[in-house]
Amino acid sequence: MNAMRVAIAGATGAVGRTMLGILQERDFPVDELTLLASERTAGTRLRFRDREHTVGVLSPEALEGADLALASCGSAIAQTWVPQAAEAGTICVDNSSAFRMEPWAELVIPEVNPEALERGAKVYAVPNCTIITALMALAPLHRAAGLRAVSLSSYQSVSGAGGKGVRELTEQVEKLHGMEDDLANPDPAALPVGEVFGKTIAYNVVAKIDVFDEETGFTFEEIKVQREGRRILSMPSLDIWATCVRVPVPVGHSVSLHATFRQPLSVIEARELLSRAEGVQLRDDPANDVYPSPLEAAGIDDVLVGRIRQPEGREDELLLFA
Repeated sequence: MNAMRVAIAGATGAVGRTMLGILQERDFPVDELTLLASERTAGTRLRFRDREHTVGVLSPEALEGADLALASCGSAIAQTWVPQAAEAGTICVDNSSAFRMEPWAELVIPEVNPEALERGAKVYAVPNCTIITALMALAPLHRAAGLRAVSLSSYQSVSGAGGKGVRELTEQVEKLHGMEDDLANPDPAALPVGEVFGKTIAYNVVAKIDVFDEETGFTFEEIKVQREGRRILSMPSLDIWATCVRVPVPVGHSVSLHATFRQPLSVIEARELLSRAEGVQLRDDPANDVYPSPLEAAGIDDVLVGRIRQPEGREDELLLFA
């Protein structure tokens, strides 16, 4: 690959800094690097390959000449510059939800629908974090037996709400330290309620991510899972239903999956398929207490999959945890 002129929009945020670290870790061929953020954090200095770079103010003009732009700056801001940059010839990879359902953008999980990378698009949308985890586990099985329906529950870490979510969990744990016995019969007025999650997240779970759709009762996070899953798999009528839950875990999303297939698929066959799947690590050895957990998955690229079971008498159904 030829060296590229790379820009990172939202470079000072947690995801932007991670993007920068991955470029260095993987020795990505960067010829010229432009780091951009809001006026509030512009001027920050970040190190890349033994050189400090000053973060500039994000604007369409600041991206002129970039071959590749990696964006993690939120939907509203991405909409102000991504289409213009793409029109000028920059390949844009956007981490927000702004363009996931746009017909001119590709919604891609490389291990699941790599054909989307060959269509010559200029905008590539990163899917919702929960559907990535789910489809990394399901796609190898879908290719073998044909997916018919999926029901899932997510266990999403507070980092999904950004650094402010992690801080809110930490602050609430500190406030409740020494009060653990009182939580068996808590005084609601004494519980810390932050601005991020709406309810106490420490020692609790919150069965609401994003806002509710008044008509259906689903949250928009759950609606995203359905819509994006259907698009990525090119299955517009796939039955896919989600309950998305925030849990007091710093890093690492998990999903519990109940999948129905068009053909019978055994636990043994599923294990074999997943053991050979790119981007997946099989962690499924009940006899030795081996199964996935968020802390084990933190900091690695692969999706951990385990707890593979089959309901009695249901040869076309499997239960998994990823």
